[in-house]
Amino acid sequence: MNDTVEPITVLIIDDDEPLLNSLQDTLERSGYVTLRANRPETALKILDRTPEVDVIVSDIRMPGMDGIELMRIVRQRYEERRWLQVIFLTGHATIDNSVDALRLQAVDFLHKPVRRNQLLDAVAIAREKAVEDRRTFQRWQQSQARLSRLIEEASHLSQELGQSGFANHTATVMTRNNDELDNKRMLDLLKTRDIRTRYFSDKLFADPAWLMLLDLMEQHLRQKTVSVSGICIDAGVPPATAARRLEEMEQSGFVVRKVDPNDKRRQLVALTPKSVELVTNYLRTLHDQMKQI
Repeated sequence: MNDTVEPITVLIIDDDEPLLNSLQDTLERSGYVTLRANRPETALKILDRTPEVDVIVSDIRMPGMDGIELMRIVRQRYEERRWLQVIFLTGHATIDNSVDALRLQAVDFLHKPVRRNQLLDAVAIAREKAVEDRRTFQRWQQSQARLSRLIEEASHLSQELGQSGFANHTATVMTRNNDELDNKRMLDLLKTRDIRTRYFSDKLFADPAWLMLLDLMEQHLRQKTVSVSGICIDAGVPPATAARRLEEMEQSGFVVRKVDPNDKRRQLVALTPKSVELVTNYLRTLHDQMKQI
């Protein structure tokens, strides 16, 4: 195993001081930043002030609060830190403990005495998951920020144009001769998203929420229905990630779902009037900027 690793922070929790020293020494020699706590209460205080923690290595049997109960609190209190990975240590494994560890999404369950290679292998796997989950969370934050900016810009643009509502806005967009922003023009503008994908294939450049929003706008303009499964597959990310983004968009009022009247087993998804207005304003701005080039 290569001991050179991308720097991350590991929190070690154990009431056995000699073992704590040994674990910390092993991890730090392998390039990890480590924090330590000999009591669950101390661990919670460290987590309160140190959001940089990526991986937790915790003993299960400790005086007072045990490791399982501690992790239940961690999962609830730091729910937004979806990247936190947990590795449990125990000298007395039970079926109940194993089941609880799985429910708490533990990466591994190591038996004492823990060998160096076992520890480093488990932390390496946890590190990879933590790094990927952090990136996913950051992309989600960026997506939310972009959607918020889009709302603000669209609202500002609507005020400048003196528009008072979605119905009037849509009628204005489709009928004003000097704007030339009809369905065909909007469909052409929507194709610009393919240019970025063509040259920047890395997944960090492809935000699923934004791409799904534009895909749904395209189908709205073509007056076609879209299934939930179809939009998730076309998002180009794992189905679970796409489904999560779609749920977030629904909660924010950007999309609405309904049962397919022709197939009760299938759900359809469509943009809300608010989303249609926002994307139309976005395309109008893009259209106006391109005319000035």
